Amino acid sequence: MSSTAKSTLRNTVLLVAFEVANPLLSLLLVGTMARRLGPEGTGGYNLLLNFFFVATSVTSLGLNYLITREVSKDRGSAQKYLTSAGTLGLLVSLAVAAAVVVIVKLAGYPMEVESGGWLVALSLFPSIVILYSEAIFIAFEKVQYIVILAMVENVGRVAVGLWLLHHGYGVVALIGSFTFFRFITLILNLTTFRVQIGSLGLSFDYGIVRDLFRNVPVFGSIFVVATFYWRADVFILSKLTSIADVGFYSTGYRLFAIAQVVPKSFNTSIYPVFSKLFHRSQDSFRKANSISIRYILVVLLPMAAGIYGLAGPIVRLLFGENFGPAAGVLKIVIWTLVPYGIVRVLASGLFASNRQVIDLKVNLMALVTNIVLNLVLIPRFGILGCAWATMLSIWLFLAFQIAFLRAEILDVLRQAEIARPALAAGGILAWLQVTGSLPLIARIAGGALVYMVLLALLRVVRVSDLRAVMPSGLMNLLPEEHDHP
Repeated sequence: MSSTAKSTLRNTVLLVAFEVANPLLSLLLVGTMARRLGPEGTGGYNLLLNFFFVATSVTSLGLNYLITREVSKDRGSAQKYLTSAGTLGLLVSLAVAAAVVVIVKLAGYPMEVESGGWLVALSLFPSIVILYSEAIFIAFEKVQYIVILAMVENVGRVAVGLWLLHHGYGVVALIGSFTFFRFITLILNLTTFRVQIGSLGLSFDYGIVRDLFRNVPVFGSIFVVATFYWRADVFILSKLTSIADVGFYSTGYRLFAIAQVVPKSFNTSIYPVFSKLFHRSQDSFRKANSISIRYILVVLLPMAAGIYGLAGPIVRLLFGENFGPAAGVLKIVIWTLVPYGIVRVLASGLFASNRQVIDLKVNLMALVTNIVLNLVLIPRFGILGCAWATMLSIWLFLAFQIAFLRAEILDVLRQAEIARPALAAGGILAWLQVTGSLPLIARIAGGALVYMVLLALLRVVRVSDLRAVMPSGLMNLLPEEHDHP
């Protein structure tokens, strides 16, 4: 268990470090875009990206999770899975690309959004191959190559995007840059695959294709439904309000999206670990779920509390005074992090234990709930109603999971001891409430100190857990842990 924990920690830290750096770097582009193109331009750009992510979910058929699971069992099948799944994905991409162009045109969006739709459609072709090759990298526990290539792509895209904005170009040029770097990443990705995994020969396997087809109804539905769950808000908002409101909402939402990187990266690391533990020991599998929930909340709760308390200053600093409405959105959606972290851990457990049908049912229920909440709250409360719909729907998502897992979930949550990190995060809220007159950096540093002190006093982080993941050379620096009555 010690080597497994160390591998999980290493991969998670690496993923988080790079994938937090990526969206933080993107803030340079988004902040400049907000000031140069205003809410309308920012809204149009984010709307097109929304189309890209939804279309990618459809073209993927959800098979990346299946590929990771199967290749982790038999690494010798990596080349066959890449060729077979890639061929299937490219054929689906052709149909989805045509659908994107038609839908964007018929939706009645501004001309720059309609023109950008063609570029979004083109970007689907490299993206599907990238997605499937990354699934194989995860199976080989070589996630470092995924994040390094993502960083290279993002640095290039941000640099070119800033140049385009400073020279007076708009949304279409920015989406063109996005598509160009998708193709560059494809070349780098396949080169890395050839060096680190194996050759790129055409090893098409009809047996694998048949197996993939059999799993499309469940895996594909889960991935598409989950993506629509997270993207429906922007589509509904764009039709019920205005592109400018999409700009305000997506700007506030972006900081939440950056924070989402932590649970996403963590679950990318623990998924293959869960898959192995489930077949070895049920007790170890449940304990891993509990520990994962506890420590993901140790990270997410202070992030949510801190961003909530500092939403106004952060938005003004990053996007300017004209984006003040985005702060109200951020103060609401940031609390989505807390249930989201638990939801992702439980979903990974369902996939690892071959219970993805339950995950599909939960996603469908949550999607319907999310759409209903958006349709009810947006007309009455605008972008704040959209933010409330996002936050409330994820709590209901968690409630649905708990209902399906009622025979085992209560024991898992009890062992996770989630009340302790919640109390420690409450200390951050109290600190920020009484320090409004202090400089921003002092409030952040003070909040971090308060949280760490409370973590120690409440014994949230156990020495035994640290010993499981720290390098052996550092273990002697840790104090002995004693049980207390």
